[in-house]
Amino acid sequence: MVRIERLSSVEQLKECEAVQRSIWGSEPIPATLLRAIQDNGGLVLGAYDEQEKMVGMLVGFLGRREGKLIHYSHICGVLEEARYRDIGFQLKLAQREFALSQGLDLVLWTFDPLQGANAYFNLHKLGAVCRTYYRNYYGLMEDRLNAGLESDRFLAEWWIRSERVEASISGRRAASTLAELMSQGAKLVTKTRPLRSGMRAIISYGLDVEAPALLIEIPDNINALKEQSLEAAREWRRATREIFEHYFAKGYIATDLLSERAGATRRNYYLLERG
Repeated sequence: MVRIERLSSVEQLKECEAVQRSIWGSEPIPATLLRAIQDNGGLVLGAYDEQEKMVGMLVGFLGRREGKLIHYSHICGVLEEARYRDIGFQLKLAQREFALSQGLDLVLWTFDPLQGANAYFNLHKLGAVCRTYYRNYYGLMEDRLNAGLESDRFLAEWWIRSERVEASISGRRAASTLAELMSQGAKLVTKTRPLRSGMRAIISYGLDVEAPALLIEIPDNINALKEQSLEAAREWRRATREIFEHYFAKGYIATDLLSERAGATRRNYYLLERG
């Protein structure tokens, strides 16, 4: 069992600093700022395991977007040793309850659109949607997760009172398959080829595809691809940047991430739908 707690003591906030360093390998949000966020309408959460060790954390704060009060989720992370235990999911559910208690209906955050596991978590498991693309949002970053690529980001919109979100977080939202979607008229935008490593490189894409739903492939594991071929990873960034900016401008919204395995190969596809 994991316990989620709103952090209050100096010792807890210092421990939160250490967890951030372990996850990202960069300078953390300092305890002094965490205290200011916590005491002024924001949220700082810690996730504790059975041994009372903090294994995850989340920081969010009140914001305003186009005249509307929102909750902005700045960072959420889990130690590598504790991943795949739904700890991130529990942190986000606690964040949702907090935002609801403030009378809000929208939580926003950014994430790297080439990080497939994160995209699946955000779009499918939580029920967020994306229609905004930021180029090099944070500038060049040197932490272990982001070094080597420009920091392009999707803006995730989590409409926490919606039926879509209720269905997603309760597990009632069915997963579509690539074959099902294509049989219903969805069209592929990207063409890729396998590399010698088994990963894939993008070779072409279309900006004139017309369909109610579009499928855009991204790498199986962008971090591993960066280690093997930084140029291949950068080409994915350049190509998908153009694709997403183009189709978002035409009114498409990213609503899901399909992840399918064929033998030893995993293929990831964004689903974009109109409106």
